[in-house]
Amino acid sequence: MVLGGGQIRCLKPGACTIITQKARNTVPVYHPNKTPASNALTDLIRAVVRMTAAVQKSGTRLTQDIGITNARWQVLGELSALEKRVTVSELSRYLGLTRQAVQRLANEMADDGLLEFAENPGDARAMHVVLTPAGRNVYAGAMEREWQWTNAVADDFDAEEIARAVALLEAMTQKIQSDT
Repeated sequence: MVLGGGQIRCLKPGACTIITQKARNTVPVYHPNKTPASNALTDLIRAVVRMTAAVQKSGTRLTQDIGITNARWQVLGELSALEKRVTVSELSRYLGLTRQAVQRLANEMADDGLLEFAENPGDARAMHVVLTPAGRNVYAGAMEREWQWTNAVADDFDAEEIARAVALLEAMTQKIQSDT
């Protein structure tokens, strides 16, 4: 089907895009019952997914020579930011990852000397996960690179504009989480 100089391609019902011949890009075809705000939310979600992929790629590039992955950086960052000791289960909830994935990461990072497990007075079976001095040093090295990268990216944007985007994303995340 041709529409406005483009062609509609549907992989399955509800998954259609317009393929424009001039721009050679895809533009989503929205369901006719969606509101303008719903269409904008769909565009925002797609943009966030693309940004997440770009951030992960940049994170990998920034830290590949210091031996940590994005997942390890995330664990180190969360442990560094928390003002208390946490278990693997608690850490997994903070990170939004499965307990099993965080347990695997914690075990590997403990083997590499970045973390250690400490006694938990409240539950002998659920050990606390604690940063080691080596883990703090690796995280500090990653953050030294991160501030330079974020300064360069943020240089083209207004701080208030970024803060509004953060507030919007946090509010939407909270609504999505409360609906599930």
